[in-house]
Amino acid sequence: MKSLIIGILVAVLSLAGTLAFSFTNRLNDTISAEKNREYSITRKWEMPKELEEISGFSFIDDDKVACIEDEHGIIYIYNLKNEEIEKEVEFNADDDYEAIALIKNTAYVLESDGIIYEVQNYLTDPKTTEYKLDIDHSVNFEGLCVDPKSGNLLMITKEEDSKNDVKNVYSFDVKSKKFKMKHVYVLRTEKGMLDDEKKEYHPSAININPLNGDFYILDGRHPRLLILDSKFEPSRIIDFDEGDLEQPEGLAFSKNGTLYISNEAGSNDYGNILQVSLK
Repeated sequence: MKSLIIGILVAVLSLAGTLAFSFTNRLNDTISAEKNREYSITRKWEMPKELEEISGFSFIDDDKVACIEDEHGIIYIYNLKNEEIEKEVEFNADDDYEAIALIKNTAYVLESDGIIYEVQNYLTDPKTTEYKLDIDHSVNFEGLCVDPKSGNLLMITKEEDSKNDVKNVYSFDVKSKKFKMKHVYVLRTEKGMLDDEKKEYHPSAININPLNGDFYILDGRHPRLLILDSKFEPSRIIDFDEGDLEQPEGLAFSKNGTLYISNEAGSNDYGNILQVSLK
């Protein structure tokens, strides 16, 4: 009987040691992975139901962002400090809206087929004007931003010329109200970038870092971020953990150059905006 009890104790202690060793290894692996990650999430805002499909946003000031989502022609003014929608601005009928950019009192909203909606005085007395891109083939746009050098808008395609994995950047002149059909930039990914194994790149957002002029482009199919220098030459790719950024669709910078990324609701029941720090 005594030997049986001793045997049981030995078995229990052995199992406990194995479990402790396994737990320690997993903990060490997690700590190692955290250390090796090229980014950290410093803050998170869970979006209300109206913005579970948030597809783009832009900073109004330090505490407020103008957001749009896929299906409704509404600009949502979200207060980051109070964590709530404080205003809704209807600018058009329901459709597929992908990005928003702000220039003073005017908001510009991009539809997936390349239409730009100019919403003047969007916070006080909104007036919407529609501008259509005259292009003779199917194009899927998802990214829009302001070019600080020219003051014009840049819009990037997600699928155009997909056979060659070329994504084009078009420009819209906010003064003449005309599109420039000659591509301002071309993102060539047919041979992969920076030894990238995935090769394919499907832009879901584009913006420019106000501190150094670098271009930041999100991949909407694989959670990652491509950074290009001011001449549009690729310099770095950052892979995100799908648990952190499941469906990244929006990209914005605050005035001090802090990076923010929005995610549509995936397996979660809500969209979100993340404050992201790059190492």
